[in-house]
Amino acid sequence: MEPDARLEDAEATASGTVDTLRHLLSSLGSLLNTAAGSAAAEASTGARSLPALSQALRRLWFQTPVGATWDSKEQAVWLCKLLAVKEGNKSGLLSFYGAGLLVSEGLIGFAEHALAEKDSAPDAAWLSMAVTVQAHLQGHHWEQLQRWPADRRCGGGSDPLLSADRLPTSVKRSLDLEGAKLSKTQAAGLAAAMILPGAMTIGMGGLGVMMLVKSARERTRSSGDPSEETAKGGDKWQRIQAACLRHAHELLRRKTCPIEVRYQLANEGDNSPKSIRVSLYSTGDMICAVPVGGMSMNGTGGDGTCLLRPGESFALRPPSSADNFRLRVYRPGTIFDEMLHDGIEVCRGDRLEIEPCANGRQVRCFAQPLRGVAAWEG
Repeated sequence: MEPDARLEDAEATASGTVDTLRHLLSSLGSLLNTAAGSAAAEASTGARSLPALSQALRRLWFQTPVGATWDSKEQAVWLCKLLAVKEGNKSGLLSFYGAGLLVSEGLIGFAEHALAEKDSAPDAAWLSMAVTVQAHLQGHHWEQLQRWPADRRCGGGSDPLLSADRLPTSVKRSLDLEGAKLSKTQAAGLAAAMILPGAMTIGMGGLGVMMLVKSARERTRSSGDPSEETAKGGDKWQRIQAACLRHAHELLRRKTCPIEVRYQLANEGDNSPKSIRVSLYSTGDMICAVPVGGMSMNGTGGDGTCLLRPGESFALRPPSSADNFRLRVYRPGTIFDEMLHDGIEVCRGDRLEIEPCANGRQVRCFAQPLRGVAAWEG
């Protein structure tokens, strides 16, 4: 086969990978039948890269309850791999090949636990498509896919589905994909194994230099021992994984330990605010101009402020590595908000009930954290 023809086939594989993963994420969002699922389906429609799909999947995880069926340590490892797609891409280390394997494995793992919450499970057709993506990535063009960066833009074709019949015969035989019908056991086994060309498996504890762009480039220049550049790339990749695991634990705490606030009227009165704004600030922020997360973009999710009407409640999940915050309460205004409470210190996991005072110009905050019950007047 001519080099140009091989490149065209590799580009078709890359486009098919992105398109199929978009389709899988959109289908999963529809199956969940939630606001978060609809948002994920919409985000996947416009995604043209693996990091974009990884971000949409992280946001879907953050907004979807998974209950006790998913161990927190397993969740952290799963989330670490998705974060590695983002950080590995930012550093220029992660290849399209590695990102594709991580995103496809992430989709399978999340689908299993998210649907279990609804007493359901991914069907055989959905699993077959997910595993076929992994098989195509490990097919004839895996070396070219390793040379391309994780954020290579592609996809958008009219046919989003990869067919198992198009796989090389050797791949179909080794992965037992002949006939393109996979059992759930086969699909789960492939997702867990992460089989790589020239190696056995990638363990849960490390993602391996086979994922990296630079290691692929090095192999094209020399078949000997890895160069110093490759060794440095591997060391940097290990540091990225460690940072991603720390961030994964932070996100898990952000999701599972919200600060719950509720606006409750003790007595109906004309002076009571019709609505209030609750905002969280850094404990060291003396100005309190911008709530926590007010300037963040393209994150996993979380809110540092909310608007409440009487009887409404909200779970604040401030996007920050901190656990303690300064909470302020305002009456929304046309131009400037009127402060009703100058601030108390709250911690992730706290629950507060906010009541207006009789004069309507202040509120009281009743907190019920683990340390006991207390009340503060603004």
